[in-house]
Amino acid sequence: MLLAALSALFPVAAVAASPIGGLALGGFAGGGVAFAESPYFPMKVQPWWTGGLALEFPLGSQFGLGLSLGFHQAGASGMGAGFLYRGYYGLEAGAYLQVRGLHMGAVGGTELLGGMAVGATASFDVYSRTELLFYYPSFLMEPYLEVHFPRLGRHTFSLGLPNRVQFRKDLDMSASLGLNLRWRWYPKWKREGA
Repeated sequence: MLLAALSALFPVAAVAASPIGGLALGGFAGGGVAFAESPYFPMKVQPWWTGGLALEFPLGSQFGLGLSLGFHQAGASGMGAGFLYRGYYGLEAGAYLQVRGLHMGAVGGTELLGGMAVGATASFDVYSRTELLFYYPSFLMEPYLEVHFPRLGRHTFSLGLPNRVQFRKDLDMSASLGLNLRWRWYPKWKREGA
């Protein structure tokens, strides 16, 4: 909500050579900590990492729709108190809306743009060292800062802080926090007859 209000006050004013905007293809990788709590045992943390591919479509100058396909893995928690939460890994498909528009400025041609991605994912996982498959949906919210260096052409990088809440039947609480690095390429399309 705050980002939307700031976007209205400070609309995107990209520099002339900026590729930021339009269709984007890219990849992402990140990691962090996952929190798990069951009805029978207290909360513990688990390390996790993720990687994948994304396709983002513009919806006007400040909004976008993204689709992602990725792989993720969470390690087992520690054995403290005589129990652990088992690690798991699997595939996820996601869709998210982007709000972009907090233009942080352009210094020496380097352009900074703040944004927020909000969406959902569907994960299909298996517990480590088992054949137990499970599915769960997640809610995702990721504020990010995108940077464009002119010498890199139509490529940008962004650093995000993904926050997820997973709706798992086997746990009372499942969430994660992390750090995400994303690469985007904004292809230049030729129009027919141009």
